Amino acid sequence: MSIFEEIFTYQRLYLVIFSLIVLLAVFVLRQLINRSINRFSKSAKLEKHVQNILKVIADILIYAIGITVTLQAWGLPIEWFISVSALTGAAVGFASTQTLGNLLAGLYIMISKPFEVEDYVKIDSTEGEVREITLNYVKIFTPTYTTLEIPNKTVLNNSITQCTSDEIIDYSFPLSFAGKVYPTSWISISDLLDKIVHPSINEFWTKYSDTLPRKPEVSVLRVDFLNRTLMMRMFFPKGEAKLLYDLQPELQKKILERLDEFREEKD
Repeated sequence: MSIFEEIFTYQRLYLVIFSLIVLLAVFVLRQLINRSINRFSKSAKLEKHVQNILKVIADILIYAIGITVTLQAWGLPIEWFISVSALTGAAVGFASTQTLGNLLAGLYIMISKPFEVEDYVKIDSTEGEVREITLNYVKIFTPTYTTLEIPNKTVLNNSITQCTSDEIIDYSFPLSFAGKVYPTSWISISDLLDKIVHPSINEFWTKYSDTLPRKPEVSVLRVDFLNRTLMMRMFFPKGEAKLLYDLQPELQKKILERLDEFREEKD
């Protein structure tokens, strides 16, 4: 038997053909999965960098399967490949646990969409308008007119209150009148509403009816001998958090000023 015949035996020829088929299958499978990811990203409205991350993960899995199948066909040990992959994965995971956790949390937020950009949300003790959702952070425009970056893992580990519906920010806040500051024992809840709060709301609405989608509302939250607590409800266009930050204190100021005038008349 010649050297050529020893090298190119039927068995080795079969393995070469099988390896080429595996290579072709990897290429075809990669194309099909990438197209599926493109369709899913379009339907789910994922950002471009999220789409690219999904493709990279899919490529790693496909190539790993192709290499494993090829090594087994040639009778080569795959333990070293699995060991190296496991060690590499463990090292990377140990070195970047927080980063990977944020990446996975970011993917979950983008896919499940508990909120979107321009929504007004409350995440634990933080509230504000969502300005950007990345794979690492959610950027919130807060009432202090600053942008706060919250890690995605922190977002998922806390309760989320969605304050945006039908393109409107539905924002509520309590307004208390304590007896130590205002002797509320001398004012009934009906006078508080009819002579102070409602007139203030009407004045405010007259000024901003062309700007705001709905008139502010008020309800009674708690009443006792020394305290009156109201729940104020205001409405703003989605994406206009700055308008909320500017006008909410103005309405509150109008109410307190009218209360001071009422108290002076009583005195």
